[in-house]
Amino acid sequence: METLISALLSSVLKTLLTSSRMPWKKMKGPIGRRLKELEGSLRQGSSPLRERAAKIVVIVVFTVCWLLIVLVRSHVANDPTATEGSSLPALATALQQRAISGRDFQSMYGPAAQLLAWIATAFTVTRSALDAYGMITFFFCAATALLAAVMLLICDRFSWQQCAIFYAFSIVLNLFFDVFDIRTVLLLLNAVVAYRIIAAETAPRQIVWATVSGLLCFVAQLVTAELGICAVIASVCALIAGSIVTRSAAVLVAVQVFVGTFAVANLGLAVVFKITSSSYGLLFDYHNYSLEILRGYHNSMGIPWGLSMAKTQVLALVTLYVIGLCAAAAWRSDPLDASLLASLAFAALVWLETALVRSDISQIAVAFTPVIVILSLLAKMEWTSTARRVAWSAAAGAALFVWPSLNLSAPPDLVKVIRGETTPRAVIRGIHATRRPLDAGLVAPDLAGRRNVPILAFPYDNYISVGQRRRFFAPVLESYAASTEPLERYYVRALDSRRRSGLEIVYGPDRGAVSSVDDVQAITRTPIIFEYLYKHFELASNEEHADAHYLLRPRLQPREVATEPFKFSIPQQSSDSGILRLDAPSACGLVLLEIRIDYAKNPHVFRPGGIELTFSNRDQLVWQGSIKPLALNASFVTYVSPLPPERFHQVFSQDAVQGVQWDKIQYHASSTDMLGSRASLIHVGAQCVDPNKFVEGAVPEQNPSLTTIETTAPTGIDGSTESDGVIETSSASRQGRLPEHND
Repeated sequence: METLISALLSSVLKTLLTSSRMPWKKMKGPIGRRLKELEGSLRQGSSPLRERAAKIVVIVVFTVCWLLIVLVRSHVANDPTATEGSSLPALATALQQRAISGRDFQSMYGPAAQLLAWIATAFTVTRSALDAYGMITFFFCAATALLAAVMLLICDRFSWQQCAIFYAFSIVLNLFFDVFDIRTVLLLLNAVVAYRIIAAETAPRQIVWATVSGLLCFVAQLVTAELGICAVIASVCALIAGSIVTRSAAVLVAVQVFVGTFAVANLGLAVVFKITSSSYGLLFDYHNYSLEILRGYHNSMGIPWGLSMAKTQVLALVTLYVIGLCAAAAWRSDPLDASLLASLAFAALVWLETALVRSDISQIAVAFTPVIVILSLLAKMEWTSTARRVAWSAAAGAALFVWPSLNLSAPPDLVKVIRGETTPRAVIRGIHATRRPLDAGLVAPDLAGRRNVPILAFPYDNYISVGQRRRFFAPVLESYAASTEPLERYYVRALDSRRRSGLEIVYGPDRGAVSSVDDVQAITRTPIIFEYLYKHFELASNEEHADAHYLLRPRLQPREVATEPFKFSIPQQSSDSGILRLDAPSACGLVLLEIRIDYAKNPHVFRPGGIELTFSNRDQLVWQGSIKPLALNASFVTYVSPLPPERFHQVFSQDAVQGVQWDKIQYHASSTDMLGSRASLIHVGAQCVDPNKFVEGAVPEQNPSLTTIETTAPTGIDGSTESDGVIETSSASRQGRLPEHND
């Protein structure tokens, strides 16, 4: 069958290239000469060139199909208001205003992702990033397709059959059709470039490829810092392994060139940031804050493993099979084949780390994608004997059966284009001229007439600032990422500087930071930022807004803040749980918590677990949520509010706020999986912020929302260890906290 397909493809290519109607018959220059050489080689039956031509045709055809599928999906209405997608329009808008990620503000996504979003926005009619969301989606997914094509083209070890199988797996398993799948393809491209260093026949070529590899890792870092770290680790490990397999010490010299290129590129970026910005701080602030974002992500964004145990075990067995074949190649394969498989295997192993913190279904699929890519590329190698063929088929079938994001919609999307149900021209015209006006309630009356005043959307809704076409401001683009003290201080310094020259804040509903972590109050994730806003900003109007977005304006004088410890008894207490029962019911709507969480297992290695909280009134539920640690194995302070989310904005007013009556706080350690570290010892203290501000309603009101308090803290691996716990209520350590930010 393979011989028949190869012969048919060769025949098609020969007919195509030797046709008298082909335009290159009259072409001059290098391209024309190259095509004529290819035609001549096919006439003479040159096998290597036939193989190369077949590979090029497969890549071109499948890339075109890939782009058509992406185009169809980009035409489907996308929601830029979704929190997981709001970073892209905000990045583009910031660059339109000459603010660069990492230099003028911090973000989970770096300058390379920002530049791509900005270019996509420039290809729209309105030049509004809110309107350009479909175009941005297409650009990111199209870049993924093109990078995959480059990866296959530059690797001489991939045959046209392997390329075809790779594309078939990608389409059937829906591997690379999400916006940020560009990260996975970039990592695999880095692995292939590392192989090219090993395969280079001369020292100058090795140096050139090592330089390219260092720059490519730098580009990966500029997409996301995490990707850059993974790319560097995978590349260095691949080069060391390649040096051993090929018995070539010259490869180790290339390692030095690679590391040097990467280091010089980072130093150059830091110098450029320092020279071009008057507000940029220390030379390596971009790198320091990027690492802080990663640290906060590890501590506060953890999600328990979302895939069933049975499917997880199958994926683990497939991974072991793939890695085992890559390791065995070192003994039974050509050294260069072994080097290529080793490069890809290291990339796959390093990328599995991305599923250890945020372990929802979509992230698990992303983390295991390199494993599936290697599995597809091994097909031809494993088709040489019956036993190996059966083993590969079993692994491929198992992966297909349990794949977390299995979606067979790509072929039907392609059929829509073939049948003419969706035409590329119409789709391009649609995403080019899309207009997405903001809801009227977000434009008037508060936001009208002040176009020159910068606007900050807090905590999440960056699309409002983008849609208003006002000066965009966000010290940390994804505010939930500013969950470490250095990032919060950075945010507050930027806020204070901007407030003095004019700033308005649109405070929106607390609907969650990201999908699957949507039960965390913003005031809990970023307490220092909330303290500053509470002291220095107030409601511009007491008018109720149906859209739940309210304008905050700077106060003439900082708010005087008082705190009062609660008086309570402790009817029940253990090392990791307890109950605080108030001596008298309270209507306090803003509760300050002093917490320390200790862990039996290292929270820096395992995903730290948090605390589950419940506020109740006469055993009737008022509010419940969870807190994750803002500091590991150390004390930290955060806030929770039992007020209904639609009324929380009232705490910024000067008027009294109708509170929700409650008389008991119950807490216990959050459950964890094997990747998590469960809290083994919990200390809790509680105070009311501005107790005179909150008044009791005629009838105690139950908060219908189930909001979660998240703060960054370590969690035990199995949560089974317990030790003695203490519930502390001393207020001495916290009395002066809020006034810290006085001018």
